[in-house]
Amino acid sequence: MNTQAKPDDSDRTRPVPAGFISAFRLSGPQAVRLSWDEARSEIAGTGPTWLHLSANDDTVENWLTGVTSMPDVAREFLNGEDKRPRVHMGSNFMYGVVADVERAAVSPTATTEADPAARASRRATGALRFYVDSHRMITVRAQPLQSTDRLRHAVLEGAYFRDTVDLFAGLIRALNETFADRIDELGDRLDDVEEGVLEGRHSSWRAELGEQRRRLVEVKRFIDPERNALTQLVTRRLEWAEPRSMEALIQAIQVLNGLGSGLEGLYERAKLLQDEIAALLSEDINRKLLWLAIMSALLMPATLISGIFGMNVAGLPGTHGPHSFWVVITVMVVCAAGTLAFLRKLRLW
Repeated sequence: MNTQAKPDDSDRTRPVPAGFISAFRLSGPQAVRLSWDEARSEIAGTGPTWLHLSANDDTVENWLTGVTSMPDVAREFLNGEDKRPRVHMGSNFMYGVVADVERAAVSPTATTEADPAARASRRATGALRFYVDSHRMITVRAQPLQSTDRLRHAVLEGAYFRDTVDLFAGLIRALNETFADRIDELGDRLDDVEEGVLEGRHSSWRAELGEQRRRLVEVKRFIDPERNALTQLVTRRLEWAEPRSMEALIQAIQVLNGLGSGLEGLYERAKLLQDEIAALLSEDINRKLLWLAIMSALLMPATLISGIFGMNVAGLPGTHGPHSFWVVITVMVVCAAGTLAFLRKLRLW
């Protein structure tokens, strides 16, 4: 039986607020898209309903304040500005924040890795505040986010969700896809760095490795708190959730934990590559210093002899002999050859 309340005529004349993004009623295998008026009526009903809103609209904020079907603490939280990943659980509801990547993070004009604008845009992250109970899921964000956009397109394309917990599991799966894309990209770039190091081009890849390590740290900075927050749902579970939906949510969280472990592996790999590059650079410097020391040793006898014969004092031998110059040169060459033989015997060259 349809319990949807009909909006009055005054509601129909109200313009749709800019903060209203989309709303769906999860009825049967095909979700039904709702208008703003329908969504406001459905959100107070028995659902299940998903309402996606923007935080940059006072009209939406004022409307959320008056939604009595949600606990007061959840309404205040959705209208707040908390951006740290966290999950709060009640007797028959949950609310919190998950970190996400802004949809504009993939710039259509960025065509190369060297483009600084592309790198800066990929680092853009945002916060998604959510509220979930057995009848409704409400999500609020300030900037367009990739994961909610993935989920919205999945619903529009006919993806089936049993209830709001299953829908929230779909949101976590969308987050996993977003994170997996970034982790795969970082892994590909580390492959390029490693190949360059193995080919002996470590000097030119040093800056690129530093950039990838910074990006790894940035991804870890918002994935790790998110993993810790969502793990509460695995250990405590939602007693009011349908068991199959709860299992789907747990599986999605476990996949997220697996992605976090993969990110840890990439971070350790980047550290090893940096250590390898540092060792190779140190080896290059030592090799150059060795050549400099060898050249200094070879030239030391010649320098000593030329210094002696360069003194402007009386009594220097050979100053008037016609063959004195070649005798001195021969002595220098013999001394250099002797020094070279001595270095080879000591295996210093």
